[in-house]
Amino acid sequence: MRLVWKGVLAVSFLVGAAQGVYAKCGDNPGDAAAVLAAREAAASTCNCATSTNHGDYVKCVKGVANDRASQNPSLLPKNCKGQVVKCAAKSVCGKTGFVTCCITKNAVTKCKTKKDAMHCTDAGGTVTGTSSTGCSSCCDACPAPGAGPSCASPSGAFLQ
Repeated sequence: MRLVWKGVLAVSFLVGAAQGVYAKCGDNPGDAAAVLAAREAAASTCNCATSTNHGDYVKCVKGVANDRASQNPSLLPKNCKGQVVKCAAKSVCGKTGFVTCCITKNAVTKCKTKKDAMHCTDAGGTVTGTSSTGCSSCCDACPAPGAGPSCASPSGAFLQ
């Protein structure tokens, strides 16, 4: 019986200790600022406007995220690296002519990347950016109603 209680106690300790490991990006107070700083560092390192290949751009951003997460002290929580890379993957960087496009249906606005402005407007959307004019990522392109332009003042809404 004593062995059973020791086992239960050990398992409950491991489960309790593991809760911190499973924290999502955005659960901690500094996560949004760290992600924003990492995205800004990636923007200056990887240069969306001059990227000629989307895959290479995303790979560059991933390298920046990994570098920031491996610093001591860490500049980016490890559980937030994916958010930085996700925003790069949802961008038009390295996709010549592509635009970010905000499409509202049933009072819900979503961002899509479209081949060009015509494909965006034909889908009932509004062009919000290109690789050279800003709002190159869907993480920033479509502000919440009443929030104003999100590219002018990114707020960390991409953590949602």
